[in-house]
Amino acid sequence: MRYSKKVLVIVALGALVFIGMAASEPPAGQFKNLKVLPKKISHETIDKVMEEFAKALGVGCDFCHVKPASDSAVWDMANDAKPEKTIARHMIKMSNKINRDFFKGKTKYGEENAVLEIRCATCHHGQPHPEIEEEKHEEKSNQ
Repeated sequence: MRYSKKVLVIVALGALVFIGMAASEPPAGQFKNLKVLPKKISHETIDKVMEEFAKALGVGCDFCHVKPASDSAVWDMANDAKPEKTIARHMIKMSNKINRDFFKGKTKYGEENAVLEIRCATCHHGQPHPEIEEEKHEEKSNQ
């Protein structure tokens, strides 16, 4: 009897450890249509990345994602109907490449605790379309 209780406790603890490990890592394919961000990105990390994009460009989710017809509808984040989403993917790739090639970056957008020298805000400064230096110079000379 004493032996079976020990076995039962060990099996129960093993099951709890296994469940804890399974719960801590998001299942593969959790998000649909990820083409640039890591496929195994966590909810917490993708929320953090999306909030950074929104702040850096001074926009809301509907800038890149199709807004549902009604307030009660669920957003279809995988929908690629808006060209801004494709542009965002190109910008993520560009930022990752600049960080890797010029700053010896070892992390990329979407990786947990990524360290990036170049981010969206580096050029956008809270604007959806960053101002080009030539445009700034022309505006000053026209005044």
